[in-house]
Amino acid sequence: MKTLQSFAYFLISAALIGLSFTAADTQAQDVSLDADDGWNLGVTGAIPVFLNFSNHDSFRADGEDQFSTRVMSGFNPGNVTFTVTAPEQNGVTVQGVFQINHHLQGPSIQNAGLFEGRVADIIVSGDFGSFNIGKGLGVFQSISIADAGSGMGIGRFAGPDAADATLGRIGAGYTYANFNPRIVYNTPDLGGFGLSVGLINPEKPGGDVSDRTVDLETTLPRLEAQANYLIGFEGGSLNLWAGGLYQNVDVISENFDYDITGWDVGARLNVAGLGLTGSYSETSGIGSDGLIGLGLDSESGLAQADMDGQQWYVEGTYDFDGFLLGASYGEGIQDGVTNPFGTFSRNTNQLVMVFSRLTVTDNLTLMAEFQDFSSHAQADYNAFILGAQLTF
Repeated sequence: MKTLQSFAYFLISAALIGLSFTAADTQAQDVSLDADDGWNLGVTGAIPVFLNFSNHDSFRADGEDQFSTRVMSGFNPGNVTFTVTAPEQNGVTVQGVFQINHHLQGPSIQNAGLFEGRVADIIVSGDFGSFNIGKGLGVFQSISIADAGSGMGIGRFAGPDAADATLGRIGAGYTYANFNPRIVYNTPDLGGFGLSVGLINPEKPGGDVSDRTVDLETTLPRLEAQANYLIGFEGGSLNLWAGGLYQNVDVISENFDYDITGWDVGARLNVAGLGLTGSYSETSGIGSDGLIGLGLDSESGLAQADMDGQQWYVEGTYDFDGFLLGASYGEGIQDGVTNPFGTFSRNTNQLVMVFSRLTVTDNLTLMAEFQDFSSHAQADYNAFILGAQLTF
């Protein structure tokens, strides 16, 4: 009943928001400075802020539900990105990209939100394609992660006092293409076909070892790849993709090694204001949380050794000329497993999202979001969220 009441409240609120403003196309302009010798400095960024009303089942110490109201970051924290572009020489363009991120809230502690740099990248591009050298987003599931709902929203979060950026559909639709040191090669556009292949710093999963620095060995980088084929047609486009990853982990103290592997497929259709996305993946060595080397839904990263997992979601949106409505459903699943670190049970995360986006000006967007989340690893909750984002 609470879920139905919240859903009805969301639809009424979304309709009122949609009738209260005049929509405009979002075409945020970056700040750009050109030097006489051909150098360019570009600055872009976003400040998303959300007011989150959420109810968490049986979360209080007395077994009752806990309700919370928080001003917080979303899936993407506040960010500013600086891009320095050198003059083209010998058919080669070199750019430096540096991004600073500000997470609004800590775990019920003032001024404890994370302040970090997610991107420090050299991009070398030409007719041969491009190389990303430095730190940035990974490759595996990097297209799936661009869902409309959590891309400018909140998605899954860890509880009433969740700190920093939220999870989006990580663990409820896809595996996280985390920000890591890496070297990535991207082919040029080959008639709509593109391929990205990356060497990513490997993860040493936490868990039941005395010192993972010496007890775990990851000899080679993680290999990640993603291929996509973009088909353009009058009034729209269809993007198809598939990818995979591989990494080995050797646990010295247990005389045991295992592989972290995965594959994914997906499709995104945009036509006449309608958007449809579907994504599916299977993994080994990654649990239902969709976090490589971490254990949000299990005791540790090592608890996920030889654990099979699946992630999938479907999403539909419609853009009414600046007022977007959408809905999505997804799951993150881990099968039970017995490994040298114990016996661990099956878990399924389920996340329903209904959301709206209203373009007020070229730089200001208002958001509304309703969620219903259930899991065996985290308290079930539902949430109603309002937000605003400045984009520049």
